[in-house]
Amino acid sequence: MMFLVRLCFVFFIVAGVLFATLNPQAIQIDTNINDLNPEKVKDPGLQYALDSLANDISQRFTVVVKGTDKRSTHNAVNALQTSLDELPGLAAVKNERLLNDYLPIVTPYRFNFLTEAQHKALKNKNAEQLAGEAQRKLYQLGDGVRLIPFEDDPLGWFSDYLLAMSGGIETADRVTEKGESVVSFAVTFTDFPDNMAQQFSLYEQIKAAEQSTSHKFDVTVLHSGMFFFAVDSAQSAKADIQLIAIGSGIGVLVLMLLVFRSLLPLTLAVGSIAAGVGFGVLASIWVFGSVHVLTIVFGASLIGIVVDYSLHYFYHFLSGKNASESRKGHSDNVLRRAMLLSVITSLVGYGALSLANLTILKKIALFSCSGLAMAWLSVMILGPLVVRRPIEARQTMLKSVIRGWQNVFARRPRVLTAFGLGLAGISVVYLLVGSVNVNDDPRRFFHVSPALLEQEQAVSALTQVYEPGRYLLIRGQHPQHIYDAFDALYDFPGASREMVTGISDWLASPEDQKRNYELQATIYADGGALDVFASALGLPAASLAPVKAAYHAAEGKVLHFSTLAQQVPALPPLLSERVGQIYSFALIRKNSDLKALAAAAEAIPAIEYMNTLGDATRALKSQRKSGATLLLIAYGLVSVLLAMWYRSASAALLLLIPASASLIAVALVAASGQALNVFHIMALFLVLGLGMDYVIFAREMTAQPETTQQAILLSAVTSLLSFGLLAFSAMPVVQAFGSIILIGNTINFIAAISLFNGEPEQKE
Repeated sequence: MMFLVRLCFVFFIVAGVLFATLNPQAIQIDTNINDLNPEKVKDPGLQYALDSLANDISQRFTVVVKGTDKRSTHNAVNALQTSLDELPGLAAVKNERLLNDYLPIVTPYRFNFLTEAQHKALKNKNAEQLAGEAQRKLYQLGDGVRLIPFEDDPLGWFSDYLLAMSGGIETADRVTEKGESVVSFAVTFTDFPDNMAQQFSLYEQIKAAEQSTSHKFDVTVLHSGMFFFAVDSAQSAKADIQLIAIGSGIGVLVLMLLVFRSLLPLTLAVGSIAAGVGFGVLASIWVFGSVHVLTIVFGASLIGIVVDYSLHYFYHFLSGKNASESRKGHSDNVLRRAMLLSVITSLVGYGALSLANLTILKKIALFSCSGLAMAWLSVMILGPLVVRRPIEARQTMLKSVIRGWQNVFARRPRVLTAFGLGLAGISVVYLLVGSVNVNDDPRRFFHVSPALLEQEQAVSALTQVYEPGRYLLIRGQHPQHIYDAFDALYDFPGASREMVTGISDWLASPEDQKRNYELQATIYADGGALDVFASALGLPAASLAPVKAAYHAAEGKVLHFSTLAQQVPALPPLLSERVGQIYSFALIRKNSDLKALAAAAEAIPAIEYMNTLGDATRALKSQRKSGATLLLIAYGLVSVLLAMWYRSASAALLLLIPASASLIAVALVAASGQALNVFHIMALFLVLGLGMDYVIFAREMTAQPETTQQAILLSAVTSLLSFGLLAFSAMPVVQAFGSIILIGNTINFIAAISLFNGEPEQKE
C-alpha cells in the first residue's frame, strides 16, 4: 500500500513538473493591485460593468508634455506619439483619431442629431428662413469647415453638430498661469504585457522615449496611470521575493548542513520546499488563472514553515534510534499524532485568511494551504526512505542555546506564565484605552516611490478634470431609462449638465433621435428648406435627390451607445448590459457640488452615488473588525479540537500561549507607531497556527525533551528568519504581516521551550 501511495505521489509530482515545463506561458504572474479591493458586489452584472471600467482604466495611461514654447511643445507631442506608437502593444490616442473613429459610425444616422440651437431653429423658423441662413453661411465660410461632403450635408447641419460636439471633448491643449504650454494625450494598450519582465521592459522603453523627447525639444514629459504603479509595486515585490527566498533558502541550507552530517536530510527538506511551493503555484493557476506577485512574496516565507516538518521528522528519528522496538512503535504513533495535529492547526491558521473579503488574502490562503499540505505529504511519504540511512546531528551547540534560553526564562515556569499573562493583560488595556492608530486607507497598503507619486500629483494638477474615485451609477432595463435618469438629474435643484460626463454627452437618447429625425422633415420634405436652398443656388432638383432618399431611408433607425462604443475603442465603457440589466457610469467633473449630486442620487431611484475610495476604506475597516471576530471563532474551533483530542477541557488552556503572544505583538506594533490594518489582524491567524505547532510538539513529545526542543529551536529559527525578513519589507502590507508574526512567534517559541519539560501525560 505504501509503495502505491509513493508511486502515485511521484506520478503527481512528475505531472506537475511536466505541466510547468511544457506550458511555461500558463504560469502568469499577476500584478493587479485591484486584488486589495474588498469583494462587496453581489450583482454579477454590476460586477461585470465595474470590472470593465476598471480594466479600461488599467489599459491606458496619460502623458503630459509641458514646455515654454507652444510650437516646440506640439512638435514634441507629435514626436513622442510617433515613438510610442512604434512600441509593441501601445497606441497613442489623439482627439482627431477619436473624431475620425466617431464620424463614420454616426454619419449614417446624421438625421437624428441636432444641437440645442438647431432644435430651436426648426421649431421657430420656416423653410425659407432656414434656407436663407444656410445660403449666407455657405458664402461666408466656404466648404473648408465641412466635416462631410456637401452632397451628403448640403445645409451643413450635421457638420455644425459635429463641430459643436467636438468642442465638448476635453481640450488637450492649455496654457498654465506661468505661460507654459501643456498638451496631454492618452495611450492605450493594444496588447498588455503578460508578465513582470515584459511589463518592466516596456516601462523602460516608455521612459527612454520620454527622455529622448525631453532632451530633443527641451520640454518636460510626465506620465500617469495604473500601469506605472503596477510596475513599481512589482519591482518592490520582486526585491522582497529575492530577499526572502534567498535569505530563507540560505538560512535553511546553512542550518541543515551545520546540524546534520549528511546531505540526505537536506535533500528531503529542499524537496518538500520545492513540492510545497510548486504545488501552491499550480493550485493558484488552476483556481485563479495566475499567481499574484504578493502571493509569491508571502509564499516565499513558507520556506521557514515547510522545513519544520522535515526537522521534526529527523529529530524524532534521532530520539528513537536507540530505543526498543515497542518503544519505537509508541514513539512513531506520537510523531504521527503530533505531525497531523500540527498541520491541521497550520491549515486552520492559513485557511482562515480565505474567510476575508479580500481577493489577495484568498489567493494567499489557497497558495499557503495547498503548499503546506503538499510539503507535509512529501515528508510523511518520503521520510521513511530517508531515515533508513544513518543520520547524525550536531546537538551540542543547540543544547547550549536552549540551556541559555531556559536559564533565563524557564527557571520559574509559574513566574514566566504569570509575567506573560500580565503583559497580555496590559496589552489589552493599552489596545482598549490607548491612542492606537488605525489606517484602513488602501492607498497606504503599497509602497510607492516618491518620484512616481510626485509625478502622479503633477499630472493630476495639470490635466485631471474628474473627481478621482467618485462617479454616478445609473441602472435601467432599457437604454431610454438611462437617459431619463440623466434628465431627472439635470432637473434636480443644485445639479446641472456641466457637473457630469456620461453617455448623453456622446449620443442623444433613442427617443430624442426619433424626435430630431421628425423635426428635420422641415428640411428634407418636398418643398422644405432643402428645396428652397437648391432653388436659390440654381441647383437641379435631381442633384439633391440622394440626400432626400437617405433621409427617408433612415426613418425609424437609431444608434445605440453600445454600438458606438464597440466601434470607437477610445471611448470609455460608460455603459454595460448584462442579463437584461443596463448599467451606466457618469464621471463627476472637478469642483462640482458633490453634496448636490449625492442628494440627487438619493432622490432618484435609478441613480447611485459611488465613492470607491470611501467605500473601500469602510469595507477594509469592516474587514478588520470582522477579522477579529473570525479570529475568536478560530480560537474557539481549535479549543474544541484540543479538548476532543486530549479528552480534557483543560487542554484548551494551551491556547493562552498564542493568545498572549498575539496581544503582546499587536500592542508592541501599535506602540512602535504602525497604524493597524486588516493585514495585522490576519497575521494573528498565523501566530495561532505556528504557536500551536510548537506547543503541540513540545507537549506530545516530552519523552525526549532535549531532542524535541532542538527541533523546535531549528523550526523557530527558520520561521523567524522567513517572517523576520517580511517585517523589513518596504511594502506596508508585507511589513504589517511580518512584524506581527516575528514578535508573536518569538513569544510562542520562548513559551514552548520553557513550559514543557516534564514527562508526557498519559492518555486514557
